[in-house]
Amino acid sequence: MSPGFEHPVVLLGRMYHPEGERLLAAQVALEILEQPTPEQTARALRSASGAFVRYPNRLPAAALAGAERLRVISTSGRGTDAVDVAAATARGIAVVNNPAFGTVPVAEHTVGVMLALAKNLLPLDRFTHAGGGWPAQQRYPRGELRGRTLGIVGLGNIGEEVARVCAQGLRMRVLAYDPYVPASKAERAGAQLIADLGRIWRESDFVSLHAELNAETRGMVGEAELGAMRPHAFLVNTARGPMVRTEALARALREGWIAGAALDVYEDEPAMAPGLAECPNAVLVPHVGSATRDTRGKMASMAATNALAHLRRERAPNCVNPEVYETQEYRRRVGE
Repeated sequence: MSPGFEHPVVLLGRMYHPEGERLLAAQVALEILEQPTPEQTARALRSASGAFVRYPNRLPAAALAGAERLRVISTSGRGTDAVDVAAATARGIAVVNNPAFGTVPVAEHTVGVMLALAKNLLPLDRFTHAGGGWPAQQRYPRGELRGRTLGIVGLGNIGEEVARVCAQGLRMRVLAYDPYVPASKAERAGAQLIADLGRIWRESDFVSLHAELNAETRGMVGEAELGAMRPHAFLVNTARGPMVRTEALARALREGWIAGAALDVYEDEPAMAPGLAECPNAVLVPHVGSATRDTRGKMASMAATNALAHLRRERAPNCVNPEVYETQEYRRRVGE
């Protein structure tokens, strides 16, 4: 058996598709922890050469402290905020993400919930199923997207795709805030890049979050931001739950500061935040934006391939901490 394959790979949560697990199991022993406690995670990593982590599971620095054989941590999607990347780098552990496959499904999901909010589809569906019939036409007014303003926070791959669909396909006015991209990127998508984040809250009929979760964006949407939004506006979050302060959003929905919200992600997954479930003007789905039939198998296979590459002493193309390869600790772990 090749060096690196004699120790197991630990899965913190099942992969999106069994193909990824089959790829791993054909070459290395697997230890699958579907809902591990922090103690179980730390114990399993002590003998592991690789790890896969999927939300809502996490790999903080404490879990990595005793993982002396661990070479690589692979994730199911683009986000790596579930992993303490700095701690992994310090210990010589490569962290690889999976950025290629979520762009289209998450963008489509975002546009889908925007339409559901504008057209009041969920209340109309519930009312009609309950026998309400045609009176629902008057009870639930509906709006249009064409000509409305969409404010996008974060113009990465997904944000850019949402901007393109909404500007070019739905003929919306699109404002984008992202201080880390050039104006030309927004222009290609038909959006206007702005420097004042406050304009997003004040001018938008829809606000859609697509930024990465970090110290700058954690808790960025609170009472002040929600209070600055228009009463008829909607908030959409398909990025990361902790970007939005749950209590503030629940209050805004209850008291009518904004017309509604759609969430695919939550502040403390998988727990449902108090107050949101009782808000009829909230569309709530369980972090499934990227998990379509077309992408599940690809995401799982790539996550497995990334892990196996490092066990073969190769370098995966999607390493988020490539500086780790030059450290003595990494070379020690791979036996160079």
